[in-house]
Amino acid sequence: MSHKYVLGQLVHSAGTRFADRTDGIYEIVRLMPESTNGEFGYRIRHTTSGTQRAVGESEIRAVSAEPKPLSTH
Repeated sequence: MSHKYVLGQLVHSAGTRFADRTDGIYEIVRLMPESTNGEFGYRIRHTTSGTQRAVGESEIRAVSAEPKPLSTH
């Protein structure tokens, strides 16, 4: 098995695990080894604040390549 995400890829945090619940976009800055539960880890950096965190693969999701259309409602 290998990492799902690559260095430089943009991701969102998928959970509310972070104490400050910083939303926004993060960049993958380091691929970390598999944990004892078999999940790959990542070091991510918030693209605006620069805050870095260590997360498991299940805690992030890829940023969509195409922007979502704005709702007219």
